Amino acid sequence: MDLSRFAINQITTKNWTLGQAVDGYARAGVRGIGVWTEYADAHGASAAKLIRDAGLFVPCLCTSAWVNLTDKAAFAAALDENRRRLDLAADLGAKTLVVVPGSLATGEKDLRAARARVSDALEELLPHARAAGVALGLEPLHPMYAADRSCLSTFAQCLDLCERLGEGSGIVADVYHCWWDPEFEEGLRKAGPDKILTFHLCDWLAPTRDVYQDRGMVGDGVIDIAHYRGILDEIGYDGPFEIEIFSKLDWWTRDGDETVRVAVHRCAPFVATRPPPALA
Repeated sequence: MDLSRFAINQITTKNWTLGQAVDGYARAGVRGIGVWTEYADAHGASAAKLIRDAGLFVPCLCTSAWVNLTDKAAFAAALDENRRRLDLAADLGAKTLVVVPGSLATGEKDLRAARARVSDALEELLPHARAAGVALGLEPLHPMYAADRSCLSTFAQCLDLCERLGEGSGIVADVYHCWWDPEFEEGLRKAGPDKILTFHLCDWLAPTRDVYQDRGMVGDGVIDIAHYRGILDEIGYDGPFEIEIFSKLDWWTRDGDETVRVAVHRCAPFVATRPPPALA
């Protein structure tokens, strides 16, 4: 079983500490861990050593601090916090800080203004990101999140912003958020392997019982993951795959070892390194 490109985003085992997640994933043969800031902060200064000693790679740090703030002092503080998170990502060996920027400020209805603030904030953070060697990974979130969690809703929107930002930015593609998007396939092709920083796996349950925290285990929902893996192979993507599940009604209630075991079994067909096609 080839898990060399496979990571588990640690929110999938929400009830495990960073130490428990590192140990559990390594025991299962998983090669990487997507780290969340809160867990790294709770572990302390030895978080990076813990992960390195286990031989795990870190595809990303989740997530950026929200910058949907109209108060100038609060906005400046959010930028400083994001600079700290970029430094933390660099220390952990993560090549990407996942950008979830927030959206409408309290009492606001102007989505265009919120998007402009996000663009301005990312431009301000870009020099620090480049210096740290950590890319700003723009993650398009499903439109149901547009009022609060993120005003970055479509793959095309994020790709356009990446093209404006240039070096030091890229896309975090998550099938949960993008499978519905008619332009997702073309977006993957347009982005190409260099702009896709990491690829998140999970599934969309039908019906979904909770719009924020009811993602399905790979294979339990309606997303044609094999199809998207085919597109990634077509464009030559050779980056990491992560399973990332928010599941307060199911997987978060289970023993972490069971969740990891099932995740490995379900994801293995989609994450293996595949040989290049034979020459004609």
